Amino acid sequence: MGLFSYLKSTILSKIVMAGTGVILVLFVFGHMVGNLQILIGREVFNTYAHFLQSLGELLWLVRIFLFICLILHIITAIRLYFLNKSTKPAKYQVKAYVRSTLSSRTMIYGGIAIFLFLVYHLLHFTAGVADSSIYGHVERYGPLGIFERQDAYYMVIAGFRSVPVSLIYIVGVIFLAMHLNHSVQSMFQTLSIAGPRLTPVIVRFSRIFAFIVATGYILMPLTIMLGIVGGGL
Repeated sequence: MGLFSYLKSTILSKIVMAGTGVILVLFVFGHMVGNLQILIGREVFNTYAHFLQSLGELLWLVRIFLFICLILHIITAIRLYFLNKSTKPAKYQVKAYVRSTLSSRTMIYGGIAIFLFLVYHLLHFTAGVADSSIYGHVERYGPLGIFERQDAYYMVIAGFRSVPVSLIYIVGVIFLAMHLNHSVQSMFQTLSIAGPRLTPVIVRFSRIFAFIVATGYILMPLTIMLGIVGGGL
């Protein structure tokens, strides 16, 4: 049996979709909290970034695990999308979206946009390929500056001072928020946590959660572009 043999079962596919979705949602929220430390200052943010880098092999194991979850999530989403499309009537006289939203109708396209944004984001800030000039800077710290660590604070500040980069990031975050709004609702439904009373609560929660995530991620490029953060760098 291959890794993707579960795709033959719609039920298993939905379970994998929900399970990987939970993991990715938790990562998105945790990553946002980590990023927001840049609002506190250079010392705090660089200490946080240095801690992550000091994890070494463990950090790479986490990255590989998240990458596998992302691949499974994308492949399963595409499978379910085409399966759902094939079960619908060939033609409709009138298009009527029952309890449908813009987020739900554009899930597959939003997912593709998020994936492309993620690739660019990794090339920019993790690999330093998109703009090598901001990558690899070192900060001296500790007593008499005898220790060295990557100056992640400088990298982020310099990166988001570029208006096109910040705008790409903000647009990507908006797509992410739209995706989260619907995917969180679907996740609860797949896990059988739904019902006449629970569903309205879940809908409100998903909207609030998506808004918090969008606001948290957008604060970083916005405050940097306005000179509120990193103005003296």
